Amino acid sequence: MNVLAILLFAVAVAVQALPQNATPLNTITPMVKTMPLVPGHPESQEAGGRIVGGSAASRGQFPHQAAVIMDDSYLCGGSLISTSVVLTAGHCASGFSTWAVSLGGNRRSGSEDGRITITTRSATVHSGYSSVTLTNDVAVIFLGTNVDLTTYIQLVNLPSRSQAGNTFEGQSVTVSGWGLTADNGNTADALQYTTLSVISNSLCSSYYGSSIVSSTLCATGSNRQSTCNGDSGGPMVIGSQGSYTLVGVVSFVSGRGCSSGDPSGYARVTSFLDWISSTAGVTIS
Repeated sequence: MNVLAILLFAVAVAVQALPQNATPLNTITPMVKTMPLVPGHPESQEAGGRIVGGSAASRGQFPHQAAVIMDDSYLCGGSLISTSVVLTAGHCASGFSTWAVSLGGNRRSGSEDGRITITTRSATVHSGYSSVTLTNDVAVIFLGTNVDLTTYIQLVNLPSRSQAGNTFEGQSVTVSGWGLTADNGNTADALQYTTLSVISNSLCSSYYGSSIVSSTLCATGSNRQSTCNGDSGGPMVIGSQGSYTLVGVVSFVSGRGCSSGDPSGYARVTSFLDWISSTAGVTIS
C-alpha cells in the first residue's frame, strides 16, 4: 500500500507540473457560430481588411480576458465577472463537460509570470439558449475557487441597471480574443483586439432577419474588422483600460466569413443582468 501511495503521489505531482500550454495549439479547434444571410441583404462596400484586422494587445491591457479550452479540444474566450466566475457564450458551454480557463496571460504558448489556468467541470448555460437562432447565447463557468486579483487579472465592470435601455448604437466598442486573424488562417498566439461600431438592430436584421432580437447586439468595423473563429464568448467592452464595462459577448459571424464586412453578432449583456446576478451570484446596481 505504501508503494501504491508513493506512485499515486508521483502521478499527481507530474500532472500539476504540466506546462500551461500542455495542449498543443495546433490540436485546438477555434469555436465559431455563423449566421446565414437573408435574401436581399445589403452588400458590404468596405475595402478588405481583417480580430481579423486587429492589433496585438499589450500585457495587462485586457486583464478581464479569459482563454477557455473546452474538453481539451475547442477554443473560446470569456470575461472574469467575479473572482470565481467567467461569463462566456452559451455555445462555449453547451455540450461540453470540462473547461480549462486561463487568466492573466497575453500569449497562448510559452510561459508568462502571473498566468494561471484552472480546470473546472461546472458551468451553467442560459435555459433559453438556442443553438439554431443563438438566442440567449450566454453561459457562466464556475472556477470553484476565488482567484487573486493582480496587475494582469482584474474583473470587468458589468453595466448598471440604469443602462438597460441603452442601445449603444453608434458607439465605439472594443473586442478581443485569440481567434483566427484571417478566414482560413491560424489562431493568434498573442491576444488581439480591434475597435468596432455598434449598429442598430433594424440594420442588422436586414442581414440576418428574425434571428436578430432585442437581446442581440451587432457591430461592424470600418475596414471589415471582425471577430472570428475562436473569439466566441469573448468580451465586447466600452471605456478605457482600468474602467472597461462589458456590453457584449461574442456570439456569431456572417456565414460569408469573418472578413466579409457583414456585421458580427453579440449577446447584449444589459438584457441578461438579472440572469447573471441570480446565476453567478453577482450584485448588479
